[in-house]
Amino acid sequence: MRKVVRIDGTFLKGQYRGVLLVATAQDGNGQCYPLAWGIVDSENKDAWTWFLTQLKEIIGDTDELVLISDRAPSIKKAIFTVFEKAHHGACVWHVAQNIKNKFKCAEIMGSYWSAVNTYRCEDFAGYMIEISNRYPRVAEYLENEVGFEKWSRCHYPGLRYNITTMNMVESLNSMLVNARDFPYVALLDVIQEKMSKWWNDRQIIAMALTTPLTPSRESQLRPRFA
Repeated sequence: MRKVVRIDGTFLKGQYRGVLLVATAQDGNGQCYPLAWGIVDSENKDAWTWFLTQLKEIIGDTDELVLISDRAPSIKKAIFTVFEKAHHGACVWHVAQNIKNKFKCAEIMGSYWSAVNTYRCEDFAGYMIEISNRYPRVAEYLENEVGFEKWSRCHYPGLRYNITTMNMVESLNSMLVNARDFPYVALLDVIQEKMSKWWNDRQIIAMALTTPLTPSRESQLRPRFA
């Protein structure tokens, strides 16, 4: 399992409100692998610090670890408080949405996505020149407010592989869209039931494997070496 963890929170809609926090990784088959859940009163630095402290007990803190989140100040402060060695990355989709909403420049997004995904710093510099020539405020935002090292593949100091967005966390939130109306205990029961089914189904698939690769990686690599 790659040491890249996405963290996010979603509002609960039941009588007592609150926020459901979640941390998830990605297993060897490219599937969502939830690591921790927590219910807090609101998304603030104290709540995130508590949650990340519990998470740290499970996964530790090394310079090989990457934590990906949106750019909410409370999350950023809590990460820097709890994890001294891990790297922090910004969700590139959230950065893109901020650019479109803040600067109203959807036509520049092609250059942004090229800058996100390129492996070569020379190419990155070219894409940033394209952005700067047309929207200098966007270039300044990406460099100074967000930081190249938070969102670009070629400048990122850690290993985040191809994991650049919060899509898996948002899929978990969508899975619980109805259960978010439930009382806390009932919500946790739903989560436990779904996780138990996931692990059981995946174990059945794993026990039936005849190759050292997971099914998704087998389907990707086998044609290349056939």
